[in-house]
Amino acid sequence: MKRLVGAVLGLSLCACPGAMVTSDAGVPVVDAGETLSDPFDAGSCLAPIVVDAAKADAGHAFLFTGPVGGQLVPRLAFDNLWRVWATTPPSDVPAAIRERYGFARALTPNDGLPMGFRTDGSYVRVDCLVCHAGEVAGQTVVGAGNNRVDLELFVDDLKSLARSFGFTPPNPPALRTGAKGVSDIIGMTLQLGLRTMQPPFPVNTEIGYQDAPAWWTLADKTRVYTDGSGPQAAHRTMMATQLAFGTTQAELERLEPEYIALREYLLTLKAPAWPFTAPSSDAVARGRALFRQQCTICHRDDRCERQESNIVPKETVGTDPERSVKYGMNEVALINNTWFGATDQHRASGGYTAPSLRGVWASAPYFHNASVPTVEAVLDSTKRPKFFRVLGTSRADYDEQAVGLKVEVLTAAPTNPSRGDRAAVYDTTKVGLGNQGHLFGDALTPAQRADVLAYLKTL
Repeated sequence: MKRLVGAVLGLSLCACPGAMVTSDAGVPVVDAGETLSDPFDAGSCLAPIVVDAAKADAGHAFLFTGPVGGQLVPRLAFDNLWRVWATTPPSDVPAAIRERYGFARALTPNDGLPMGFRTDGSYVRVDCLVCHAGEVAGQTVVGAGNNRVDLELFVDDLKSLARSFGFTPPNPPALRTGAKGVSDIIGMTLQLGLRTMQPPFPVNTEIGYQDAPAWWTLADKTRVYTDGSGPQAAHRTMMATQLAFGTTQAELERLEPEYIALREYLLTLKAPAWPFTAPSSDAVARGRALFRQQCTICHRDDRCERQESNIVPKETVGTDPERSVKYGMNEVALINNTWFGATDQHRASGGYTAPSLRGVWASAPYFHNASVPTVEAVLDSTKRPKFFRVLGTSRADYDEQAVGLKVEVLTAAPTNPSRGDRAAVYDTTKVGLGNQGHLFGDALTPAQRADVLAYLKTL
């Protein structure tokens, strides 16, 4: 049984009039307190990235059929995971495994395995799609972050299964899942680094929770990761998480051309179109005008395919500060002094990236730590539940009006939940899971918010 992890990064959302933001170069775009009405400048649009079609095709093949990740466990062990939580086999073992761990349904029969897993001889191989393919409104979407996966539970159950059969499980780095879909992946990667490096300074290995970003926004950015700490072309730091799949650094270095091709494939991904009733053209027009007045200081709108990524100081956006505080100069130095950071240096930003909102409807929950279930609640802080449980992944579980996920709102976090339910409830009182901040939409009227939502459905 080898080690498992997922993938990096996060997401936040809309409207920061009068905020001081910085461009990729770190230059202030607008002074704090200054109010601008539609500060759009066509000169700020960057030319779209030209994709190498042959490389993209090779990257697609590598992701779906190549040696991404590593051999995780024998297939026999995977199929018998139910023994950890049940005394008799479920009537549908593959469905029970998907439900317990939040894995997405595969797009093909896939030998009965979930998305992100595949048969490799007598073993099961795991790849990026375990976290970077999610079920959205009843369909599995490649590039959508998996908002239900509980990797910590999966690894713990694999350990329990090994012990029950008399085997000593390996000792993987701590894979902390704060709630389904959000884990401290960067902290785990840093912990891996400290196993082979001894820097002369302290390094945080608990960085804060984040969900997986929408892959289709990669081509819109100049900075990656929830805090903009990495340059958009930094493929090596994206490769680093593969170390936890059992891949060695020597193997990654050998496969670097394939990972470069994989990144090229990611640049071709497009956001899924809004699948519900189309909003009225009048509402979209009003929402577009409001968005341009209120939001484009931070966020790109539909006039640019690509812009420099804006990084908003944590004090301005006010969202949970854990990641922006914990991933600082020492942590950056550790990454930059390795092969993974040698070509594309990281930097400590002290803030969060204002992300592309293309296909935002399909990337719920929101903020970098997935602490808000709908876009409506992003724009109205009074509608953010403190404790909630996501209901499901079907089309009926999607909230078309509020744009996001239907949830069960609770008055408190459950006491002494079962191991399988420990991450089922999102508790925003936990460190790193806060849903505060980004209050810029609170001043809008309900009608104005509805118009902005109508516009965002079209991006």
